[in-house]
Amino acid sequence: MQHLDLIYLYPMRKEWRETLKRRDFHRTALAVGAAGFPGIQTLSTVGANNRIRIAVIGCGVRGSQHIPDIIQCQDMGVELSHVCDVWSIARDRAVASAQSRGQKTAPKAVENYEDILNDPSVDAVVIATPDFSHAKILKEAAEAGKDGYCEKPFAVDLKEGVAAVNAVRANKRVVQIGAQWRSDGNYIAGANAVHSGVLGKITRISIAQNFIQPRWRKDYSDVKKDDVNWDLFQLHHAKKPFSAKRFKRWYLYRDYTNGLPGLWLSHYLNAVAWYMQDLFPYEVTASAAVLLWNQDDPDDDRETADTLSAILDYPSGFQLNISMSLCNSADTHFIVYGTNGKLDVQKRILSGDGGAGDEQIQEAKTLEPVKNVASHMRNWLECIRTREDPCCSIEYGLSHSVAGIMVAESNRVGKRLKYDPQKREILYG
Repeated sequence: MQHLDLIYLYPMRKEWRETLKRRDFHRTALAVGAAGFPGIQTLSTVGANNRIRIAVIGCGVRGSQHIPDIIQCQDMGVELSHVCDVWSIARDRAVASAQSRGQKTAPKAVENYEDILNDPSVDAVVIATPDFSHAKILKEAAEAGKDGYCEKPFAVDLKEGVAAVNAVRANKRVVQIGAQWRSDGNYIAGANAVHSGVLGKITRISIAQNFIQPRWRKDYSDVKKDDVNWDLFQLHHAKKPFSAKRFKRWYLYRDYTNGLPGLWLSHYLNAVAWYMQDLFPYEVTASAAVLLWNQDDPDDDRETADTLSAILDYPSGFQLNISMSLCNSADTHFIVYGTNGKLDVQKRILSGDGGAGDEQIQEAKTLEPVKNVASHMRNWLECIRTREDPCCSIEYGLSHSVAGIMVAESNRVGKRLKYDPQKREILYG
């Protein structure tokens, strides 16, 4: 399991060191020990000439961004061997992108991800498909003996997320969750400050992510039925007639995503679990609605909200207030409040604002970003060779998924929900 191997910017008080030990034990016991899964021990079977052959599954916006990340790691003996997408246009673009960025051998273009999982020459997969398919494909990849890099949100269905965690640990796979802030020196600096205990007792975190635009309302005029394997795109969901709009704008439909909690807020929910070393909220209440962006365009039949607010309470004694709006872009923030002051994470300003007592922070300070941090992709590839957990292990993927699913479900059913981490179940009653 991952440990706190951070470079602390402040001396850590004894009581905070003990608190973090308890949190780390709590996290480890819930994520692994209670289920009895062994750690990663055996070495992966790497391809010929000690190369790591990687396939990208899902070549849309995010998957296409991963292609240069992989190619930049060629010095590590890495090869992009396959690209996979149900849309032929995306496959062709991915092959061209790899070649234009200096890969001498063109990756093989594949339509069905199962062909990649059944190919013994592939060592690892990058999963950048629509949200609803992440956990399912990762589970099957782990069972096929492939290591994985899985985009966020890791899961939008709790049972599928738990099944994927079980498969990854049972098959000793190395999995990185694509919460790339974990490899960002700015956010690492914030984590260091929080872990140091300089803020005192943290009781509240306030987060807002705001835009003023109909995000994910993508043009779909370039999607032709003959170019898409529509049945494969839908996977295990109820089959619907082909729709170019649903294919390109999947972000807007509940069949394929849980909306704002997964699409954007998973960044923050992952960071909160990391900063506080407290994986799962015990209680969540939320409200969300479409208030603007289905009124100006009759073609916009979005089912996921453009406005959301939620309150999440965590076992270690703090409350998270998190919101998102697509209707006004003001006041995006990520602030941690303690008895000694506050940390503005995105501005990297640590101050005594709002604090009190003898240990109140006396002078505001701008935190320096932690330097020389390996990219999120490189960190994963290094761990494939060492068989260690990457910086964002699968348990953190389950963490942000549980929080996001509870937010979406609380809004859907109109109830305050609780989470049982031992049974790994959401309680509705």
